Amino acid sequence: MPTEQTNSQRRFTVIELPVFPIVKESLLLPFNYMPELVKFGKMPFLLILAVDLLCYGLERQDISKSLTGTLMMVAHFVLFTPFSVAWTKLAIHGRRSVANHPAFAYSRTQWMYLLATTVMILALLISVGVPFVLLRNFQRNFENELMILAGGGLFVGLGIYVIGYLRLQFVFPAIAIGRYAGISASWKQTAGNIERLAAIVLLSYLPYWLIRLTFEWYMGYHPPGVIEAFRGCIEMLLVTFATTALAGPALAYKALVLDQPQDETATPAISAAR
Repeated sequence: MPTEQTNSQRRFTVIELPVFPIVKESLLLPFNYMPELVKFGKMPFLLILAVDLLCYGLERQDISKSLTGTLMMVAHFVLFTPFSVAWTKLAIHGRRSVANHPAFAYSRTQWMYLLATTVMILALLISVGVPFVLLRNFQRNFENELMILAGGGLFVGLGIYVIGYLRLQFVFPAIAIGRYAGISASWKQTAGNIERLAAIVLLSYLPYWLIRLTFEWYMGYHPPGVIEAFRGCIEMLLVTFATTALAGPALAYKALVLDQPQDETATPAISAAR
């Protein structure tokens, strides 16, 4: 349970998220709920393998790798949205909440979840992508002063995006369980816990990233064939497992919002010293 501290200089209660217990629970969730992982992850896994194969065929036809990479990214978010919604509900409410949940289907909840994801991606492209493109353009033209300005814009844009992303993390679990109350509600609910949320997100994904990095280093490069196909299957399996890390923010939402008395959840948790 979160620890509570009262700030004598404010009227609000500081509710500190227990970072390591949440991360531990998130990492153990796939092993504790393996049947649900197979049920909800099987179809996205098979479909993303098919898209990966399609992209490989397009690259063989001299299609730009950036184009196939974009296709893979879009396919991942579209195909894994039903899994993300089901896994979030499982993390928050347990096995009974997804007992009758479709293995792979789109409804209003899934479309809203995908819309929220799309907005986040567009925000990233605007706040980070645009300054990055300008920076590369100025580098090629040796315009040093403008390059420094674009670099500063990239740094500021990245900082704004990271803060906004963390402060709006609770939008996703709220949508998944049908309790979405708007952006302002999520912003208030995460107040005072931005560092802990950052730690939860980072630590929940870090093991999967390290495993994938190690696997790629161990496999090395192989020409198209059986070994490369095996590598692709394992990589997509790791992508599926990595998607389960969204349980970290979902469990934080549960601890900070759902497990608190109603008057606590309605009031932002503001830290004493920020």
